[in-house]
Amino acid sequence: MVVMDILEELEKVPQQPEDLASCDLLGFDTETTGLGPGSSIISASLVLRDRKSGEDKVANFLLNPHSPIDPGAAAVNGFTQEFVEKNGGDQKEGLEKMAKAIILAQLKGIPLVAYNAKFDVSMLESDLKKVGRGDLAEKLSRLSVLDPLVFDRALSRRPGKRKLENAMEWWGVSPRGGYHDAQVDTQAALDLMCAIAACHPEIPLPAMEWQRKEYGKWAESWNRWAEEKGARKVEEEWGL
Repeated sequence: MVVMDILEELEKVPQQPEDLASCDLLGFDTETTGLGPGSSIISASLVLRDRKSGEDKVANFLLNPHSPIDPGAAAVNGFTQEFVEKNGGDQKEGLEKMAKAIILAQLKGIPLVAYNAKFDVSMLESDLKKVGRGDLAEKLSRLSVLDPLVFDRALSRRPGKRKLENAMEWWGVSPRGGYHDAQVDTQAALDLMCAIAACHPEIPLPAMEWQRKEYGKWAESWNRWAEEKGARKVEEEWGL
């Protein structure tokens, strides 16, 4: 693992092939002030994985969004208001760097990998609009994304939970540490996506339409079950 300027590192990467088994990947994960509307990113991690060497190049971000942290979120991610206010960096600067790195990776043919990607991408888009960078948010609306959660639901027909740790165990991927840490979760999502790609190299890139279709199948099935059980339904479209 190497920690360095992610934009400088991406500049060095050659154009990537449209091949799920061999192209480099850019992992992304966030920890936030909460889950609801108006929540903001506290910490984030971008991890560039070289598929040939297996080396990860990591950029971590700690931001001060100047907004209260929900106690439930704090209990999960471990961030306190005092710590974030004391140590968090400039929100706008950090968000811009994240967005620019993701956009540059896309231009190089490097897909963005995020577990439950809609949450993290939507959070970044929302925060960019808050700081007056709706132009960058607009560019993020047309990403090539690989969401291991969508792949796992489509390709592993099993009962039970679909949290990152559950999927890791089913696909035989060893954890790197405790979950709900942005860097740990990002590298875990990359490990998981690589394992899925090794088992299913037939999936073409870009895989957006495939994922939209598979998400739709899952959502339809889930909502039928939810109707019978009186449970909460999910959105019928993936949203990416």
